[in-house]
Amino acid sequence: LYLGDLKKNRFEPSQALAMYLKKGVFSQTVDLSCEDPNVIRYLKGETVEVPECPWDGWVLVCVDGFSLGWAKAKNGTLKNKYCTGWRMQ
Repeated sequence: LYLGDLKKNRFEPSQALAMYLKKGVFSQTVDLSCEDPNVIRYLKGETVEVPECPWDGWVLVCVDGFSLGWAKAKNGTLKNKYCTGWRMQ
């Protein structure tokens, strides 16, 4: 399993790791409903506003308990780290 990369003395988790993890395994998880418009925004590679997100740093983005990928959270804003080649057009 490809875990990620070390870049400038910090770890960046991989898309493969995100797909492998389950909702309860990683503590910093945002679980969206499949009917939430933020899901489509995330899949398109856009920044997502989730005011109830209490964390800063790497967050596992899930939909109804199934993991999609990573985002970098800061003050309720999730900067999208979804795999570029997988994004919706």
